[in-house]
Amino acid sequence: MNLRFLVKNLLACFFALAFWQSCHSPINPGTYVDDKIPASQAGDFHDLNRQLFEGLRADSKKQLTELMSKEMIDNTSNLKDIEVISNHIKNAEFSLQDEYYLVNTKHRKDTIKIGNRNINNHNIGVVIDQPEIYLGFFVQKGVVNGQLLTVIYEKLSYGWKLTDLQIYPYTLSGKTAPELYELAKEDYAKGYLVNAVNLMDEARSCLQPSLGWNYPDEKQINDFYARIVQEANLRYRFPYVIPASTQPQIISLQTHTTPEGVFPQIFYRSKIKLTNTAALLKENLEVRKALAKAIPGIDKGNKYVFYSVFNKLPNSYESVDRYEVTDTIK
Repeated sequence: MNLRFLVKNLLACFFALAFWQSCHSPINPGTYVDDKIPASQAGDFHDLNRQLFEGLRADSKKQLTELMSKEMIDNTSNLKDIEVISNHIKNAEFSLQDEYYLVNTKHRKDTIKIGNRNINNHNIGVVIDQPEIYLGFFVQKGVVNGQLLTVIYEKLSYGWKLTDLQIYPYTLSGKTAPELYELAKEDYAKGYLVNAVNLMDEARSCLQPSLGWNYPDEKQINDFYARIVQEANLRYRFPYVIPASTQPQIISLQTHTTPEGVFPQIFYRSKIKLTNTAALLKENLEVRKALAKAIPGIDKGNKYVFYSVFNKLPNSYESVDRYEVTDTIK
């Protein structure tokens, strides 16, 4: 055998081995965030994310099963979650907001503290089942009512596998829970009680966009909501009769979610037949004027107020006809 050839090949093998070890050398214990995740691992995680979103867009159980842990595959309820996520992706794409790589943490539970978001500072509680865990948080782009998708991979005995997928509301009307809380306090200070209640209802709907996610103001948000709801229940009694010639009765104040945000929806009962639309619209103008006085702020800060008019009270056991009116506030 040619000695020069042997030495050349031995050196090639040595350098190849050294390169492989440098790319896959053990990572020091700790929590690595975003661009602090070692490049080789980050590349692997991003490749997994790419495969995951390809499968979600296609709603392909086969593609996704290849990524999942055995436990996820055996839990058939995940199929419904996948369908929900796939439908959300059809409405708006997701982009990576934050990612975390946890390596050999000593505790069964850990807390990731995010303190550079001002009003949106938060903590994430993590249950540690494996020595290496990746968490990716994806937010929807270009929508005001956005979802947060949480992706968790763990390094199992048979490789990196998807062990959890979660999707929960993250923003409503373009605002996070703490931002909605601040707006609610401002409206409450102005005397706009119903507006404040509606905003707090939204805030609580997106208060936990991921399991383990905790905003520092969570207790204050829940306490403030409970207090102003009690105040609103004492102030507004239904049915409330509008002082108009036809005496329509307000039966409920709710909210209506649209692609543009969340807006008030007023349910009231009218004596005018639903087929007489001209008379209903005339009456609705009187309802609007009366409500602007009875419910301060209902026409402030809202692009729309929606009205649902009934002749017969709605109930849970039958479909009741209604007439819909939208007030576009200029």
